[in-house]
Amino acid sequence: MGLRTIALLVSVVLISMGCANSEAVAQQDDARFSSEYYLPANTRAWVSIPNLQTLNKHLDASQMGQLAKDPNLKPFIDSARKQMRKWMEEKGVKFEFSIEDFDDIDTGEISIAGVLPKAVGGQAVAGSHGIVLMADGSKDLDAVKELIKRVEGQLQKRGATKEMLEINGIAVTKWQYPETRKWVKRKKVSYQAIVDGWFLVSDNDEIFRQVLRRVMKLVDPNVAGNLASQESFKYALSRCTLNNEGEEKVAADVRWFVEPFGYVKLARAIEIENEPVKKMEDDWTAVLAANGLKAIRSVAGAATIATNDKEALFRLFVHAPKDKTRDAAEARMLSILDFAPIDRSETVPPKWVPKSISGSFTAQWDFSKALAGVGPIVDSFLKEEGAFQDLLDTVKNEPGFRVDIPKLVGQLDKRFTIISETEKPLGLESEKLAIGIQLVDPMSEADVENMIGSIERAIRGKRIDLAGFAVIVDDRTEEVEGEDEDDFDFEGGLPFEEEEDEGKFGGGGGGQNFALFEKKYIAIAKGHLFICNDKDYLKKLLTSKDDESLEGQPDFIAMRDELSKYVDLKKVRATRFGRIDKVLELNYDMIKKGELANSKSLLGKAANAILTEDLGDGKPPEIQVDVSKLPDDFESAIAKYLGTIGWMTENEVGGWRITGCVLKK
Repeated sequence: MGLRTIALLVSVVLISMGCANSEAVAQQDDARFSSEYYLPANTRAWVSIPNLQTLNKHLDASQMGQLAKDPNLKPFIDSARKQMRKWMEEKGVKFEFSIEDFDDIDTGEISIAGVLPKAVGGQAVAGSHGIVLMADGSKDLDAVKELIKRVEGQLQKRGATKEMLEINGIAVTKWQYPETRKWVKRKKVSYQAIVDGWFLVSDNDEIFRQVLRRVMKLVDPNVAGNLASQESFKYALSRCTLNNEGEEKVAADVRWFVEPFGYVKLARAIEIENEPVKKMEDDWTAVLAANGLKAIRSVAGAATIATNDKEALFRLFVHAPKDKTRDAAEARMLSILDFAPIDRSETVPPKWVPKSISGSFTAQWDFSKALAGVGPIVDSFLKEEGAFQDLLDTVKNEPGFRVDIPKLVGQLDKRFTIISETEKPLGLESEKLAIGIQLVDPMSEADVENMIGSIERAIRGKRIDLAGFAVIVDDRTEEVEGEDEDDFDFEGGLPFEEEEDEGKFGGGGGGQNFALFEKKYIAIAKGHLFICNDKDYLKKLLTSKDDESLEGQPDFIAMRDELSKYVDLKKVRATRFGRIDKVLELNYDMIKKGELANSKSLLGKAANAILTEDLGDGKPPEIQVDVSKLPDDFESAIAKYLGTIGWMTENEVGGWRITGCVLKK
């Protein structure tokens, strides 16, 4: 089962946005160390499975595991796994061993880590980065050696050359891989060794030697200089223990850690090595770092599967210590990200959210505070001091706009809700999206008219009547009739509106643009500013009754009550609820029909990048997975295994803790 089922579970967690004590503490000399004690301090990304057999056992016990055993899904899963590997190889992420290779071996921990030792001027030093795989095979070394022998035969067939080395008295195998691309900047190699029961693999000589010395105890794993000793690593994981107050701690099936800016540099270094010509581009990460986003030190997490009657329980911690900001830029950034407390006297989510939704997300945010802090960031990107203020002044005073942005933002209250729903019959337009931003109370009729009029002018929209409400239409899929090219214009929108990023997802799909809202329907009603991608769906929201809302539905109540056991509601700043079957149904239908390349959803675009290939010569992209045996009846064959997912975000001095779970159908 292994990786294919992990992939299914991870996909569910990604849609929503899913050890003993996870805190790294000094271990005794006679204890077996875990991988974080052997890895260098400059490890930027790390995923650890404490025990693969336990994980697989838990997956087998889950509804997702039962679904993965369906023989009708096997051709699809196998071909999807093959396509995933191909996609990763194209991105420069290759490894001759995968986690699932160890499925039938009685292993201890298995971990994969990305290490970035050196960076100068924001760029990784060529050849200094590397990937490390560690597998604790101490309980079944013969099986590990058999796996190595099997992979060795495959490498030789691919033309790789083998060289035996001796490092610190340990026999090390070095593999040199054949490379036909003459422009590649670093030839692919790998170093392999078994030491103290650990099977160790890395594609970087220096990093391999560092880890090897620690495993051999030539360097004490308990001393500083390793990943486990890093303050942010220790603190973030300590906030990810999988238990509620007074409950016995639950062992994690998976643990992970990412240092965001270091990881971006690592990913970029790998990308550069696989580019024939270096692209000239602005280092947007440096701009964000200079403007305080490095206040986010790290992100860590832990998850357990099929525990305590739940499909999954997970915790994620974003380490952003508000009491340890390095400079004014970090303090400003944390002020922008300072989510406001949720007023528990109000319904979460609000009563206008329909009971039929696929998913909802409600959060508190001080929009005015965010606007006040975003100016220096915009100035940095535009490379002009005062550019953002000039923009605000221009749109306020220009006769064609007359939009007072600070005034408009000041009329937004601190709560917003995002919902999605899939309506049948299934098709390209089935996914309905809406955002509802609560407005300050009270607002006069004059204030409402000023806001709707300002929006109409700002987006060059068209005003229509919908169920008695004034609605502004912004349809980028059609040309605006009668538009005067001499009018003051910002090329179709305000300069700070998100631009469509061509080819953003790469891979298959022919480099389609992605836009969250190709069509916008905007209205003010029920004390909210609504933005929706479908006119009829907006009408449904504007005319719905309170007794048709999500808040009274049994599955929502069950999720809310379960999460309330693990969080302090006074600290909660955001809540998420999703029905996994409803989220996946449309994309399942498009995969089965071979229409994934036409998907307009974020999830569909991401899947399309991996599962389809552009065949060139003007041909449409084709899905490269076997869908021949996928069941036709999604509801009876698939949906019965897919329950609900939810999480809540708590605000802490040290950052934000997200606690979530997946409940059975």
